[in-house]
Amino acid sequence: MFKPFKLVIVVPLLCSSAWAADSALKVKKSGRPAASNLKVKSSMVPAYDVYQKKVVKGKVEVSKVSHIPLLDLGEERKVEASALTPLRLPAAREVTLKGIRRHDSPALVHSAVAPYNATVEHAKSLTNSEAFQKIPDVKMLNPIKDPVTKDPLVQLAQLDDMQPNDYKLLQALIFLEIQKNYELAMGLFSELMDDPKHRTEVLYQYAMTAKGLELNSEFRQYMLQVAQETKNKEWQQRATEALVKNIDALEVSDIALIDPLVIKHDLDVTKNDDYQLARAKYYSEKGQLGLMEDALMFITEKSPRYPDALLLTALFNYRQGKVDEALLQLESLMKVTSGDKTSQIRNVGAMTLARMQFQKSDYKAAFQSYLKVDKSNPLWLQAMVESAWTQILGEDYEGAAGNMFSLHTDFFKNAFSPESYVVRTVGYLNLCQYGDGVQVLNEMNKKYAPWKKKLEDYQKTNKAPTNYYDTVKNWVRNSDLKEVDGLPRSFIVELARHPSFMNLQKQINKYEDEINRFNTISLTLVKKERELIAKQNDATKQLDDAKKGARADSIQNAEKKLMSYRIQYHIAKKARVSIKNLRTVGLARIEKEKTALRTQASKALQTRFNEMLAGLDKVLDQNEVLKYELYSGAGEHIRYQMAGGDVNDKERPELKVQDEKSLNWKFKGEIWEDEVGHYRSSLKNVCPQDSNVAGLSGQ
Repeated sequence: MFKPFKLVIVVPLLCSSAWAADSALKVKKSGRPAASNLKVKSSMVPAYDVYQKKVVKGKVEVSKVSHIPLLDLGEERKVEASALTPLRLPAAREVTLKGIRRHDSPALVHSAVAPYNATVEHAKSLTNSEAFQKIPDVKMLNPIKDPVTKDPLVQLAQLDDMQPNDYKLLQALIFLEIQKNYELAMGLFSELMDDPKHRTEVLYQYAMTAKGLELNSEFRQYMLQVAQETKNKEWQQRATEALVKNIDALEVSDIALIDPLVIKHDLDVTKNDDYQLARAKYYSEKGQLGLMEDALMFITEKSPRYPDALLLTALFNYRQGKVDEALLQLESLMKVTSGDKTSQIRNVGAMTLARMQFQKSDYKAAFQSYLKVDKSNPLWLQAMVESAWTQILGEDYEGAAGNMFSLHTDFFKNAFSPESYVVRTVGYLNLCQYGDGVQVLNEMNKKYAPWKKKLEDYQKTNKAPTNYYDTVKNWVRNSDLKEVDGLPRSFIVELARHPSFMNLQKQINKYEDEINRFNTISLTLVKKERELIAKQNDATKQLDDAKKGARADSIQNAEKKLMSYRIQYHIAKKARVSIKNLRTVGLARIEKEKTALRTQASKALQTRFNEMLAGLDKVLDQNEVLKYELYSGAGEHIRYQMAGGDVNDKERPELKVQDEKSLNWKFKGEIWEDEVGHYRSSLKNVCPQDSNVAGLSGQ
């Protein structure tokens, strides 16, 4: 019963599928379907014949489909209901209900609100019509024009290739900044100095190379040249920064050239304590105290240069007449340098502090300050003599005589200190020990009178300042000699240890060291050449071994090493030749500067010689005056004792040192170095009770 329906359903489906697939089934038709091909079924649905194309042996054959298969729709799915089972529910649970406690409602609260009867004030007028009239008119902004854009104009520029000197400069910078191989860098820079394109940069880098080799005068020469001569602001600023950073390698007088450049380029030097200290010293020498004070204010207490700043600040205040402030700063200097008692700045500060206190007649404090001068310092002997004068003026005659006695023992037999005999004699004079005073004067006259004759003869025969320098130099070479050029050894020692000469000689010694370093550079390059030849031989052997092993990576590494050693050897060889000319120029300049310094040092020695000779002449002239005082006082003292007068038993402890350091002496004996400055004479004061024979206690 279902077949008719199957035909009706299947045929349209097959027809539609035939029309859809050209390669499968096609209905033969042209234009309208022909009557012979048209079939009408009972359902009045037209049907057409179905044809199929097949390819047989490369030819297309068309055949009529005679049997159209039925569409198999399959059987319908059957659904059956299963038997229902009883519904299983969980057992009922008994619930016990608790009783609810009943609470009474709160009492009703009646709130009485008073009626609002406040009178509302009239609204305040915040403005008026006149205020609106006073509002200023705001001008309209100018119209903004539309931006004008332009098409970017791209032009090709010529790219400059690196020239041989550019490569050489790059190689020199690698040696300088990366490898720190200053000798090879100096050789390459010396070859580029005549290149106008790189001259400024080469001079700067050569100066930095010289600083790396500790050729400070060479660094100073070329870096100042860059800072002063170049018109390029960038290189001038870099040179100024390098000079400020390495101010220790320069001279104080260079501040006159550097400071204007620092101001010009607005460099921040407030944290460079070395530079500020150099500024303070320079402006102190020039008397420009305002700029000196400006430099010192930037050096704080945490700075290593703070002790130097304290000393300069004290001198600044002293020159301004502020003695009390200067004393406070010098006392602060003593505190901050207590850990290093041998430092020069501490000893100079102690000497300066003692002299200021002496000037204010504070003899007790001055005496203690003189004792802070270290025995290893050249100022110590002078400090001991001056401290004895404070004891004399403080009426501590036993201490003055005792300390000067220690300077006249064999321990100081080579010391030149004629003034110490005068102090000791004055001490005896105030103790009324006239016999001991006369004995001291005889010792002084015996020792120094012949010296005066020798010094005067030397002065007459040596008019040129260089003779004094040669005498000191000859003594340094033969320090065991007791006399050099007719001058006693102890006199030459005292002559040469003065700061006016020592400061200049230190600079001369630095130049001598720089000459040695210049010579060492050539020797270092020769040594490098030999080392590089040996490395080339080793690299050649490694290359041969690598070729035998036929390993490409080993061969490549060996070739790189060999090439590197060959290039370095070539540079070292050329550097030795190139540096030769610079070395000649540099040594000539150093010798010229040394000659100028030697001339200044010679004049300083001659001036110091004349001062020492004048001082000795003055001391010897006082010999007769002191003898007169001694003999006169002795006569008065004898008459006083013959008349039954009592001696003075007054004790003067003002300038005594600590008891554990004070040493009384009665007989000549052994003197210990650490006890010098703490001796006291055991001779008693036998002067009349109500008078002073020497008359010096009130002076």
